[in-house]
Amino acid sequence: MKKLLLTVSFTLALAFLCPNAICKEADTEGGKPDSAKPAKVTPTPVKPAPTKVAKAASTPEVEEVPPMTIGSPAPSLDIENWIHDGEGRFPKVTEFEPGKVYVVEFWATWCGPCIASMPHIVELQNKYADRGVQIVSITREDVETVNAFLEREVRQNSRQSDDDNVADDETGEDESDEEPAPLTYRELTKSYCLTSDPDASTNDDYMKAAKQNGIPCAFIVGKDAKIEWIGHPMSIDDALEQVVSDSWDREVYREEFAAKQESRAVITQLSKLLRSKKEDEAIELIDDYIANGKSESSKTQLKSIKLSMLMTRVKTAQAAANRAASEMLADDSLDASGVNQIAWSVYEMSRQNRANKNAVLKMALEATQSAVAGAGTNAVFLMDTIAHLQYQLGDREAALKTQRAAVEAATPEVRSRLAKYLTELENEIADEDGDSQEVDSDNE
Repeated sequence: MKKLLLTVSFTLALAFLCPNAICKEADTEGGKPDSAKPAKVTPTPVKPAPTKVAKAASTPEVEEVPPMTIGSPAPSLDIENWIHDGEGRFPKVTEFEPGKVYVVEFWATWCGPCIASMPHIVELQNKYADRGVQIVSITREDVETVNAFLEREVRQNSRQSDDDNVADDETGEDESDEEPAPLTYRELTKSYCLTSDPDASTNDDYMKAAKQNGIPCAFIVGKDAKIEWIGHPMSIDDALEQVVSDSWDREVYREEFAAKQESRAVITQLSKLLRSKKEDEAIELIDDYIANGKSESSKTQLKSIKLSMLMTRVKTAQAAANRAASEMLADDSLDASGVNQIAWSVYEMSRQNRANKNAVLKMALEATQSAVAGAGTNAVFLMDTIAHLQYQLGDREAALKTQRAAVEAATPEVRSRLAKYLTELENEIADEDGDSQEVDSDNE
């Protein structure tokens, strides 16, 4: 059961939040996130007042309002500490100025993905500064914590290369022997508005109101001061360009975002059912979403979870899991990523002796091979799956050939990971060849 819960948690991070890394946000003021605390599913009212006020001893009941979403008016900003203002280029924002575009982003000093996003935020602010875009980055930590963080040196892989900066002569060669001075996060982030709001009022107005539980998280506020987009700042580029150039279709994205929120709620409910060991109810929930849900990618992820659940049921695993896998692989609506995910689940089943190698495993291989052509940059991941399936079917030479092709086609970031399996295959085949030669020698 613990392994299954981990699978669901990983699926949530992979499919329903964003394709980039995030950190779980805390519900308490300041500090690091409490991973044991479940995500809230009840909508939080948007506070209308822009002025900070002391909380009363007893708060009268107020009518619950719908969660903030795409097209909702953007709440006013009431930020306590403005640490950077783009070197004087940007005013301290309270009300959003008509005709301008704003990015309101939430981060924390302890959040690795937030820090990794900073160079990209710098690039965006520099790119759009003259096109009416102002980026305001907000943490709920105190100003002392933020200032201490800003004195740290920027991680080497976050810095621009020398070629992105200056060339000393026509050949582009740097004749200086001096090492460049270390770049601090204070220097890196000075081009956009970096702020601190320790009472978390802005966090409540945006993150809680929109039921967003992970950081970094960015909100695009459009020219009419309404929310246009919500997501990871590393995925903001296309949306921001379209909002700035007045080509953004808010209504289309509103439906897409609503589908994501629906998926998120289902996964949260699913996690609770699995923790309570209510597996039958969990499968019913999955089946209901597969039949009625709006997000096709979410349906694929839930099908994979269902397959994993069936695999854990010893009495029904062989028949039910094989049948479910066959039905999923025959689904024409699956994209390359979906095919790859289901095929990998079949591979995992085969390792546990729960896949029919003469049927489901071969079907997974054929489906994955057919999906490679349309996979684009993800083709190498399908090739890796193909190699594993070929190995399980006993065709080690084909597996070796496929994995070599995958390694050769992979980017440097992915290549090392794929190369590990290639090394395993090469070593195993080399050992078998050595054993064979030894037997032949003995026979002589």
